Amino acid sequence: MVLSSKTRLLLGCSVGLLVSLLGAQPARADDSAPAPDKSAYSLFNPTPTDAMRAFEPERPAKILNPFTVDAGHFQIESDFLSYTHANVAGAGTTQFETTDPTIKLGLTSSIDLELDFYGYLTSATHSNQTGGLIANGHGFGDTIIKTKINLVGNDGGDFAMALVPFVKAPSAAPGLGNGVVEGGVALPMQINLPSDFVLALQTEYDVLKNANDSQRYANLVNIANLSHSLSFISKDLSASVEFFSAVGTDPFTPAEYTLDLGLAYLIRPNVQLDAGANFGLTRASPGLNLYTGVTTRF
Repeated sequence: MVLSSKTRLLLGCSVGLLVSLLGAQPARADDSAPAPDKSAYSLFNPTPTDAMRAFEPERPAKILNPFTVDAGHFQIESDFLSYTHANVAGAGTTQFETTDPTIKLGLTSSIDLELDFYGYLTSATHSNQTGGLIANGHGFGDTIIKTKINLVGNDGGDFAMALVPFVKAPSAAPGLGNGVVEGGVALPMQINLPSDFVLALQTEYDVLKNANDSQRYANLVNIANLSHSLSFISKDLSASVEFFSAVGTDPFTPAEYTLDLGLAYLIRPNVQLDAGANFGLTRASPGLNLYTGVTTRF
């Protein structure tokens, strides 16, 4: 694939950001204490309950986190209900989605396998001028298969990073997907800041199908997320604010920018409820996405 000068520039900026972050990696609070040795645990020799790491849901955010599920344990994250409205190229699209679980299974102390099942979708697109129906569809969406490999910080410290390659299997019902295999790789990072703030960063490179032909294009995603506990309300309540951008080389696929807000409430040690609202920052971005969901670990 020949990348445009814009894509090479975006990739260069992302690599530069990563190098800067690694060069300025903060000192860990517990560097003097070695991380626990969990190398003996596996899918068939699960991590004991008292040795499991902290519960780390990725919801409610688009950004991935760098932590894997402990070996031999499951984690399930799912929307209860998600509503999205977008207005692009003279047409408005409304979509509802429910029951779209991400199922994570810990394989080793630093690797897990993740399956993202796009849930039951209903989608309708109407012309802004006439109000007439342009397209609609309903059914289950595509399936994404991921492997998360933690590189550092899985069991302690102020910095963590992982590598997440993934592939999309085109399992969507007619009218809800493009019917082709796509994939990419993500590099999520997390930095613990003073005063209990947490900064998460992610760079992702995707290879996607062009909007108007069968060729592929490069898509670069960058995400920054800042979260903090709302301890003045409850020690189990936290909030996050996130900036998302996706810029590709296909001239018929516009760039997407959103501002995302989320709330998470830990109702039990391994059960979290969440809600969020994502706002489009450009006309080509989905205008509004509202959702609520749950994460649980076994």
